[in-house]
Amino acid sequence: MNLFGTDGIRGVANDDLTPEMAFKLGLALGLYVVPRGKVGVAKDTRTSGDMLEAAVVAGLCASGCRAVTFGVLTTPGLSYLIRELGLDGGVMISASHNPGEFNGLKVFGPTGRKIDDSMEEKISSFILSDGKCAGRPTGNRVGRVIRAEGEVSRYVEFLTGVPHVSFSGLKVMVDCANGATGQVARHVWENLGAHVKTLNSDGDGEMINCRCGSTHPETLAAEVKHESFDVGFAHDGDGDRCIAVNPTGGVEDGDRIIGVMAKDMKERGRLNGNTVVGTVMSNLGLELYLTSLGVRLVRTAVGDRYVLDEMDRGGYSLGGEQSGHIIFRDIAPAGDGIMTSLLLAEVLVRRGTTLEALTAGIPSIPQVLLNVPVTDKRQAMESPALKRELGKARTQFAGRGRVFVRPSGTEPVIRVMVEAPEVETAHEWARRIAEVIRSAETEENVGEKIG
Repeated sequence: MNLFGTDGIRGVANDDLTPEMAFKLGLALGLYVVPRGKVGVAKDTRTSGDMLEAAVVAGLCASGCRAVTFGVLTTPGLSYLIRELGLDGGVMISASHNPGEFNGLKVFGPTGRKIDDSMEEKISSFILSDGKCAGRPTGNRVGRVIRAEGEVSRYVEFLTGVPHVSFSGLKVMVDCANGATGQVARHVWENLGAHVKTLNSDGDGEMINCRCGSTHPETLAAEVKHESFDVGFAHDGDGDRCIAVNPTGGVEDGDRIIGVMAKDMKERGRLNGNTVVGTVMSNLGLELYLTSLGVRLVRTAVGDRYVLDEMDRGGYSLGGEQSGHIIFRDIAPAGDGIMTSLLLAEVLVRRGTTLEALTAGIPSIPQVLLNVPVTDKRQAMESPALKRELGKARTQFAGRGRVFVRPSGTEPVIRVMVEAPEVETAHEWARRIAEVIRSAETEENVGEKIG
């Protein structure tokens, strides 16, 4: 059994995700993946981060590894420092966009990329075992902890060097989601000459992602419009997402940012293969827009690791997700919310225009997304009633829309996505499909009780 979802191991801290599990993960990583190596450890601002950090570090040291701790840092920041400092791997303690009571463990290899399935399965097997193993070092052969919070400045310097224009006079507002970007974003924008205002940047771990950040950009949108800022950017708790806001308060999601960047990169000869990698959730409007530019959209399963795998296979330079995970593969092997905001702002400045003008030609097919809580995701997906309803929906749309249903890789929900020519139709079909999922689970639960 693989405990890793699409973005690491996740769960409610000290319930689904315990310090014992974190210790075993650190121990397994050191014994079987990077023996006696140097492993970076970082966390976002969640209250449980200290607890899980201590457990991971203890496990690494018990294996004989040296644990290099960076404190609060973004996930892409850890990925960068793994490469920059020549570390053998890394562990990020974060549940990304999830609420504060959740936490997670993401594991990276020496290239700053997430480890592959075989390594995940090996670590999962050890976590699920009794934890007994031969070969653990003893006495003075255990590992040590290297405190390296000061190295975060290297990441700030790296980001400051990404854009090739001055942002002097640009008014930028950034919603840090009470997460890890609050440690970095202001410094980077100020270094580049922008007038920057940050929201939710105090690092209140209990309020991380709570009515703020990339999953709740409404407050940022209102503030950008009210205070007449040029652009706004919303990140998530661990800083790998970016959602943009235009001066009129309009929200531009990851698909629309990708559309802007694809056009700019193509015109400058930097869009490898004239291809963009998206996912099955990418809006049909993005695909239509890219086609009009002579650009192909390749779709993958949901998850930035699958996007990156496809980018590697084709040598493509741009890919990402509607949620705001956007990868510029020629610069870094991971989605980086701050980097995305800098590159988008560079396009604004270089072209002397507004974000609203840049996205005006990108259509958005009405899309409705629903999260349906379930107790058994696999059982819900295998429901005959659900399959019948999906068949009806696909017949109804017949090329004029899309229906996609999938189990979340990070939460106990089934995600329902419907695109249709009219928003009312999309809402109606999403509601119908969600109701079938709920009814099927209720019937199954009743059957179990009777049996």
